[in-house]
Amino acid sequence: MLISRLFIYPIKSCAGVEVQALHFDRNGPVGDRRFLIITPDGRFVTQRELPAMARIQPALEPGRLRLQASGADDFEVELPAVGERRRVQVWGSSPEGIDCGDAAADWLNAVLGITCRLVQLPEDNDRIADRDYVEEDVHVGYADGFPLLVINDASIRALSEASGLDVDVRRFRPNIVVQGESDAFAELGWAGVTTSREEVIRFVKPCERCVVPTRNPDTLERTPEVTRALATLCRPADKIIFGQNAVFCGRQLDVGEQLEVLKPV
Repeated sequence: MLISRLFIYPIKSCAGVEVQALHFDRNGPVGDRRFLIITPDGRFVTQRELPAMARIQPALEPGRLRLQASGADDFEVELPAVGERRRVQVWGSSPEGIDCGDAAADWLNAVLGITCRLVQLPEDNDRIADRDYVEEDVHVGYADGFPLLVINDASIRALSEASGLDVDVRRFRPNIVVQGESDAFAELGWAGVTTSREEVIRFVKPCERCVVPTRNPDTLERTPEVTRALATLCRPADKIIFGQNAVFCGRQLDVGEQLEVLKPV
């Protein structure tokens, strides 16, 4: 089994960036969910309520964040942000964010049609993953709860077959896609995977899914075929489950890297 694809998502809930390697710092994959769009009162905004966020394509470049969206001029945010530092709301946690300025807010307001602002995760971020699932302190940026999401390519193929559509893995916003496991949904029974460097990507919690994967990531149209397939194949109880949340203490992961399944003890 190997790593077939890797992704980062510089702005939470905006379009992803496919990469050849993930590099890690204390907050998880470098460049992943390091920016957040918030309402004036500090509440985070996602595709769940604002699907048009998927059409914002960020790109991290030396000293700047470039933003692109159809119908709008490109915009550049100088980094690091130097604005007001404030607490923001991401689910039940209140991490800090550094405001990226009025010009960035104006660009987002025009593209999304709401009043919002952009904040950057500070280097001394104090947010940690849920201690109900991770015993030690594991820092996490603005991701929902954990630094990594792992998807099994065989599970995507099973959804495609059940739905009659070519299901794009981008619907599920993974960081890591693994390939070579023949059994769909086998990942739900793994404790993790061991890398070629004998480092462990530890699985900590199956991922509960929201409405986002039921939309085409390019057209944003709902696809009832995928909704039905998820309900049929991925609903062990009263929630849709797809993929595994994970943590990793190493420094780098690469496309093509060989993996070995780690079974529960």
